[in-house]
Amino acid sequence: MKSILLTALSLLLIGGAYAQEDEPGNVGILSEKSSLDGSPRPSFHQHNMDKHWSDFTTIALSPFQFTENGVGVGLSYERAIEPDGIISVYVPVIATFNIRNDQYDPYYGTPYQNNNNVMFYAMPGVKFYPTGMGRVKYAVGPSVVVGAGQKATTSNYYDPYYKAYYNAPGVYDRFLLGMMINNSLNINATAHLYVGAELGFGFTYIDRINTINQGTTFLTQGSFKIGYTF
Repeated sequence: MKSILLTALSLLLIGGAYAQEDEPGNVGILSEKSSLDGSPRPSFHQHNMDKHWSDFTTIALSPFQFTENGVGVGLSYERAIEPDGIISVYVPVIATFNIRNDQYDPYYGTPYQNNNNVMFYAMPGVKFYPTGMGRVKYAVGPSVVVGAGQKATTSNYYDPYYKAYYNAPGVYDRFLLGMMINNSLNINATAHLYVGAELGFGFTYIDRINTINQGTTFLTQGSFKIGYTF
């Protein structure tokens, strides 16, 4: 997991530095290249000269996605909410799986239950593009994190017969509510092809496992995305 985080962070830092080279006056413009017959190919802006950035929508798939729970997949929706594309609404939904054996026999120390700890997340929020949208741009923004699924852990169990609490290993329902700050590198490779990388960190306000709130816990998510802009 550390190597994944370091790789994603490096890509974001490099992409963010490169993105700042785009001049603000070139918002939404892809560089022109000649076609096979020698005529210039329309730029992204020319291809969509009737539109403002607020007319664009991007839907992206995350074939590689991770959270603090494990690895999985994601899908996201993004739409700019003002003409220059400085601010956009952003709604990713994520499913991740913990493929480790988290349950162990307390006497022998061997795993006795294989579970996937499935977690589903929705992270509605906003993205801020400091220099506006364009071919290669950096974005940062907050998201609300809502998650539901399962967690394999040891939880307190109250035995009414003995009137005592015991630690009982098991797979319990989990619900969490928190916030996260996301950083992303966004590339409009063509008029319709979108490629991006994202990394976010945050914490929970509520992390309820087996109806018991665990309090503040660490949240993270990262992804590589490919999508369609229209």
